[in-house]
Amino acid sequence: MNMNLLLIMILIVNGLIGSLIYNLMYKKRKLFTDRYGMVMTMCSSGVLSVNLAMLIHFLLPANLVLITFIATVIGGTIGILFGSLVKFQSLLAGFFYGAIGGIMGTMFGAVIENPALCGLPASYLNSVDQNMIIFSLFGTALVSTSIGLLYYSLRV
Repeated sequence: MNMNLLLIMILIVNGLIGSLIYNLMYKKRKLFTDRYGMVMTMCSSGVLSVNLAMLIHFLLPANLVLITFIATVIGGTIGILFGSLVKFQSLLAGFFYGAIGGIMGTMFGAVIENPALCGLPASYLNSVDQNMIIFSLFGTALVSTSIGLLYYSLRV
């Protein structure tokens, strides 16, 4: 299977998970307090934007500055969407957590693609494709676990 096709499928799965939890939170937004909504906004926008930014970095063969800008805008938009469920303070916090998640995900993707950025030995260059798939799947598992815990907290 082509690696780009697998990364696109993982990106779509993460997008579907994010839209699913947004719809669930939107339906139940009247049930939780502002503090709880703020915590949910920070958690969901941060984790989701880190993984999406990492996947975008793997898929786009563009300049690092352009990818960082795109990932920051996408992360900030995710944060604004989740923050809009509660109040203005959550809107601002969601934007910041989403934007920071986008920047962190881009830098994490850059280190995975080029391990020499952190001074890792050249032997890691042989397994870059394998590391990209492993970290993408791990990020998807992390998003699924975080969103699952948020969903569980909505039910309790």
